[in-house]
Amino acid sequence: MGILSKLTTDERRETPYIGKPVPADTTGFERSWTAPADCTVEQLRIWSTPGSEDALKLRPVVRRLRGDPENPESHEDTDIPTYGDGEQFITGEPSGEPFHVNTEMKEGDQIVIIADNASTDYSYRFRAMPTIDYLGGIRRVIGGVF
Repeated sequence: MGILSKLTTDERRETPYIGKPVPADTTGFERSWTAPADCTVEQLRIWSTPGSEDALKLRPVVRRLRGDPENPESHEDTDIPTYGDGEQFITGEPSGEPFHVNTEMKEGDQIVIIADNASTDYSYRFRAMPTIDYLGGIRRVIGGVF
């Protein structure tokens, strides 16, 4: 959907659902959402199954496709949120508190949740819900004026 149609409807924001059970003893499990138009990820909420704190590691990224979409070497991943304490992932049963990320995306970019499950016995479910605003940057200010 183009930015003009977003300006003429009440749907300038959306909160897509990204989630799935991560099978036991799995690394690099991915679930994603693809931006249908240029937008801004304002915040990201993440939850995981109780009991998963020692096994499940979640790494949310914005994946920007540069060049050939079939070639993983042409992907550029940017962590969201940006971790200031040296961590590379989210653990410990995240409870849905929002991470404020304010990251721009272009049409076709993806939010990808990369998950590792160290448990050899149990699968664990995660849910991620980004808040997407189609009036990003300067357009957000202009859109608020009109």
